[in-house]
Amino acid sequence: MANKKGANAQNGQQNTAAGASSASSLIICRNKHWRYISSFHGPWLQLPPEILDSLAHQNYTQPLPRLIDPAVFYDVVKIRRAVDEATEDAVRASNGMSTTAMNSSLNYLDPFGQGGPQAPKMSKERIYKIRQKAARLLAKAYSLDEVAASVATMQSTTSLEEVALHVLRRDQTDTEAKYVHFFHEKIPSRMMEQYTPLEPLDDVILNSPWELQGAPLRTRALVQIFKGQYEGAASDLTLGLRIAQELKKLHKPGTDQLVVAKHFKEEQDRWNRSGRDWRQVPQLKEEDQPSSLEQQMLFNRAGVYLSIACENVHAALDGLEKSRLKSEQGESIPMSAQEKEAHQVRLDARKKVKTNAKRALKDYLAFLGYFDYTPGLPVEIIEEITRRINELANGNKQTTIQRNRLLEWNSHSSSGRSSPTVDSISSHRSTQNSDSGLDWDANGWPRIPHRKIYPSSALFAEKPLPDLPVFPSAEHSSQSEGSMPISTREAITYHPLLTDGLHSLLLAHALIQTSPTELLRHAHNAARLARLADGYPIFQAARSPARADWIEVLRRANNWIGLSQPWQKLCQSAPLTPQSEPDATAGAQNGSASAGAMTVKNTVSESEEQKRERRKQEAIIDALGDERVVDEESFQKAVRARERRAIEDEEGLSGPLYDGHGNRAPAAKRWAQDDGKEYPISTERAEAICRWIKEAPLSMGVKKKRPVKKKKVPATNGASAATEGLKNMHVHESSEQVD
Repeated sequence: MANKKGANAQNGQQNTAAGASSASSLIICRNKHWRYISSFHGPWLQLPPEILDSLAHQNYTQPLPRLIDPAVFYDVVKIRRAVDEATEDAVRASNGMSTTAMNSSLNYLDPFGQGGPQAPKMSKERIYKIRQKAARLLAKAYSLDEVAASVATMQSTTSLEEVALHVLRRDQTDTEAKYVHFFHEKIPSRMMEQYTPLEPLDDVILNSPWELQGAPLRTRALVQIFKGQYEGAASDLTLGLRIAQELKKLHKPGTDQLVVAKHFKEEQDRWNRSGRDWRQVPQLKEEDQPSSLEQQMLFNRAGVYLSIACENVHAALDGLEKSRLKSEQGESIPMSAQEKEAHQVRLDARKKVKTNAKRALKDYLAFLGYFDYTPGLPVEIIEEITRRINELANGNKQTTIQRNRLLEWNSHSSSGRSSPTVDSISSHRSTQNSDSGLDWDANGWPRIPHRKIYPSSALFAEKPLPDLPVFPSAEHSSQSEGSMPISTREAITYHPLLTDGLHSLLLAHALIQTSPTELLRHAHNAARLARLADGYPIFQAARSPARADWIEVLRRANNWIGLSQPWQKLCQSAPLTPQSEPDATAGAQNGSASAGAMTVKNTVSESEEQKRERRKQEAIIDALGDERVVDEESFQKAVRARERRAIEDEEGLSGPLYDGHGNRAPAAKRWAQDDGKEYPISTERAEAICRWIKEAPLSMGVKKKRPVKKKKVPATNGASAATEGLKNMHVHESSEQVD
């Protein structure tokens, strides 16, 4: 009976998908709809598994900060291994031939062209076991990271998509096959929320042990995000996060992702003893390798909280301006019952915006805390070593002869640099303690100290780090001279979702209504880390929805925080290589400088025809990167809307206006709310945050209740204390309670 019910349910789902084919001509697997798929593209999908495994081990043995987060690196290695093995099993099962028979038939050559002998077929039981093993491997891959596993399965053969379905036709109770089939089930394109029920995932969670429930809980939460059920998604992610933290506690000590000082020292000693050769360091066992499940939970839950906050923005602001004007005109007029109710609704919605934005900020900071950052070595050491190496390369031996001539620096200035003066060893040693802490050997060469390591979340703390290089610096602004790029001094551990997390953190700060001065500091630090984030040679640069929204917020809000440079330029990587192609998500101007002035400056020699052609080409490239473009009609609307906005940017209508001397012109600002009623370029999240920045007051006139301060009782000696205690004693009735 169970098999019949399961078969009927599958037939019903297939009929539903077939019936929906009239509305959508494309029927694809459900995992192709997953968010942040572009973040996990890269050479790791084509590299041989042995080389990928070796690179992961080499990355783990490197001193902090590592190039790539070890947790996500080890996860993609295990996902590649599982998907490759499952693909091989799926091909064997579809052919019905064993590996030995397939190899022998390929090696047989008949000179008369009659073909080789018929290879024996595998039994149905054997084929089922092979498919069951493939489903188990795929379930493991999706449990590690469903986004990376979805990308990996897209690169494999189509026979892999039917493996779990074949297993379920024979055994409807197979939990792992049911979990895999949930990702591989065919549904109409771009209709994820309509054709994705939660019942299969509910069944998987109920039939799994508690230590394996974290991954399906994460999957169910992401499906609820597609459906707009944010409260349920936050609940699932919170429960999954607790499971991941409990598993972390049960794990052997010393293998946590947060490396303690003792463990770090052991790694450094092992690195030095082995001659800094990563090949001499034994590889981690699979059970000892770090996992990225907790990072995924934090990132996704932060996104859920941010979505809840944006969802309540309009309810918190609707009718607020009308109520404010009425109160200004006649303060003595009492509010009606309906107005009081509407005001209370606005207060409750405002509280939800602020509360959920703070929760999102907390989770984003916890997510960023997994990735290490270093401000690098002091600038003076690098410049001195570079200068001496250049002198030796040019044949100047004066550096090696005059070993008693050193450079002495004054204390650090606010710009991070100091003026060098030549002095003797004695004078340098006398000021060494009061200097920047640099150590020198007997030959006058600076000893290279260990780099300071911070969690990247420390850059967004209330107090700024004391040894951060100035950003944006003069070299970053000009980029003209052959100055040393900042990437040679700073470094950060890369994660595919790091860029989106940094920009989402800024969006959360905008909802919290952080002061423009403080938010400017956070924005500079976010741009500092974004320009350092590089996943090469494992991951490609990812598209970031949060970055596109932040750029649109800056543009619509007329750069209310006061950025001195466009956001794209601030996040541009250090000029070690030729400039890359512009990102499709960066099509919107941020308004940090007059877009029209910038365009005119770069296109002085352009004719009107060339301007129109350039705007059209840029609009086409930007429209192709829009996920909402699904047909010819939506494509044409997207192109026209972007061309219209480009014209407004060049005319200075949608950005901050500047006069000829670089000062802000007194012309009235035009908030770009009507940028395409025909086709909305901006997302709903960006529009909500822009409206919050423009209209939300810092307070709603509700005074917070301060806790009542208890008066301090003066200290007394023993005799007076006993006397005061007797005075305060009184008899209560039997029905009263004693305080």
